[in-house]
Amino acid sequence: MQNIRITAQKIRITAQKKQIAKHPAILYHPAPMNAELDLRLKAFNRSLDMLALSEYSALWKGKAPEVFTAKHEEATAMVAALEDAAKKQQAGLGGVTDEKEREETELEDVAFMVAQAMLLWFNDKKQETEAGEMDMAKSVWQGLRDQQLLTKSQRVIDLATSLTSGGTAADAAKYGITPAVVTMLTKERKDYDDIVNAPGVAQTVRKALTKGFRPAFALVEKKFGQLDSLIIQFGTTAAGKAMVSAWNDARVQKGQSNASRDAKPAAPAAPGTPPAN
Repeated sequence: MQNIRITAQKIRITAQKKQIAKHPAILYHPAPMNAELDLRLKAFNRSLDMLALSEYSALWKGKAPEVFTAKHEEATAMVAALEDAAKKQQAGLGGVTDEKEREETELEDVAFMVAQAMLLWFNDKKQETEAGEMDMAKSVWQGLRDQQLLTKSQRVIDLATSLTSGGTAADAAKYGITPAVVTMLTKERKDYDDIVNAPGVAQTVRKALTKGFRPAFALVEKKFGQLDSLIIQFGTTAAGKAMVSAWNDARVQKGQSNASRDAKPAAPAAPGTPPAN
C-alpha cells in the first residue's frame, strides 16, 4: 500500500513538472477569494464607477494633472483582470495557468484541423506553395509559443477566408472549409490573443495572481493609492471638493466589517436564564 501511494505521488509530481516545463513562469493557482477580498474588489469597482459619473468625469478626464487620466486607465485594466480571474475561478475554470493552457490548446487544435483540410485542398489543386505552408504536424503546432502561434494561426485564417469566398467557396466547403469554421478559428485566436497581449498592467496582475489573490490585490491597491495622491489636486473648486469627498467615501471598504461595528450589543439575559449554545 505504501508503495502504491509513493508511485501515485511520483506520477503527480511528474505531471506537475511537465506543466511547469511548458510555462515555467507560472507555477501556482491563486487561493480562493474570501469575503474580505470580495469587499475590496467591490470597493475598487465602486470607486471607478463613481469617477465615471458624468458630473465627475468632466472634472478630471483629460484635465490637469493629466497623469490622473493615465493612472485611471491603468487601474481600470488592473481591476478588470482581477475581476476576470475571480469570476473564472468561481466558475471552476481554474487559475491563470489553466486558462492560458486551455486557450492555447484550443487554438492549436482548431488551427491544426483547418490547416489539414486546406493542405488537402491545396494539394488537390496543385498549389504547392500554399500546401507547404499548411503542412505542419500537430507536434509543430504544439511547439509554437505565444506570438508564433498567433502569427501562424492568422495565416491559416487569411487563407481559409480567401477560399470561403468567391468561386472557390462551394468546392472548399466539400473539404470542411466553411465560413463557420473560419469564425470558430478566429474566435479561438482572439481568446488566446486577449491573454497573451493583455495590457501591460493587466499582465502584471496576472503574473501576481500566480502567487495568490493577495499579491495581486496589493498591486491594485498600490495603483489606487496613486490615484489617492493625485485626486486631491482637483479639490480647488466646490465641484472638485465634492468629487474628492465622493472618492474618499467610495474608497472605504464597506460590508461585513461595518455591519459588525454598527451592530447593537445583545441585551443581557434575565437572571437564571441558561447561556445560549
